[in-house]
Amino acid sequence: MSIALRVVLLATAVLTFIFMLRRIRRSKLQIESALFWILFSLLLIVIGLFPGIVIAAANLLGVYSPTNLLFAFLFFVLLVKLFTQTMEISVLQEKLLKLSQRIALDNYEEQELLKEKDKH
Repeated sequence: MSIALRVVLLATAVLTFIFMLRRIRRSKLQIESALFWILFSLLLIVIGLFPGIVIAAANLLGVYSPTNLLFAFLFFVLLVKLFTQTMEISVLQEKLLKLSQRIALDNYEEQELLKEKDKH
């Protein structure tokens, strides 16, 4: 792995780590949501400091270039993260739909009770 890639990897990871900590400190992000990014940035810092890990894994898996393995790994991890967030969004959309329907029914029932009360 080239020195330039290691520097970019370390700089990006450190900046991501600092950014997430600041967002948590300012209460702009929940710890549970930022935990993935903090752990991800720590993993990138370890890989940047110890590139032998990626080199050994590339040799073990028969990948020609450790950089290719690193990009494939990062792509896979981010794709899994995207999929899990898509599932979470789907669940939240379903809950929002049910909640809005429940509120609409409650409002309708309340209006009907007021109409009946006004008639008597």
